[in-house]
Amino acid sequence: MRQERYHKKSHKKAIWITLITILVLIVLGIVFFFPLNNAVRNISGGNDTPSDKVVKSELVKKVSSTKNGNAKHDANVEKAATALKATKMSTIVNSANNESDAAKLLQKNSTLSSSESKAAAKTIFSDSKYDGLRQAVSSGNWYSAYNQYKTLSNDGSLTSLRDSISNK
Repeated sequence: MRQERYHKKSHKKAIWITLITILVLIVLGIVFFFPLNNAVRNISGGNDTPSDKVVKSELVKKVSSTKNGNAKHDANVEKAATALKATKMSTIVNSANNESDAAKLLQKNSTLSSSESKAAAKTIFSDSKYDGLRQAVSSGNWYSAYNQYKTLSNDGSLTSLRDSISNK
């Protein structure tokens, strides 16, 4: 009888240790996911990781959803979506740290002229309300970048940026 009780305790202890270990591994995976993803991207020579591809796919869907039936507008949206698909995530991450790289990326991947791209990059790098978005993109933290995007969309910052660029 004594051996049975001891045996049951042993199983409970093993189950608790296993559950705690799994929980710790999940927490560590969440905490270190973005740094690990960035490390894999760097090791692979800047190639997109599987999570980069998922993020890019969602971005392309978001960009494509802005089509409105206007042929000129839809062509511009399609050009931006196609360019986004072709751009490595490492290029996007690096451009979040450098104003001139950001301007070049905007000009290459959109219908913005050189002066419009430079104006957009200048605004994004000089206005502190865009700092959170730039830092999130720079660190490859796509969850935070999405939250920053939602905040900037809701407070009208992105609309005012677009309007200020189109007026130049």
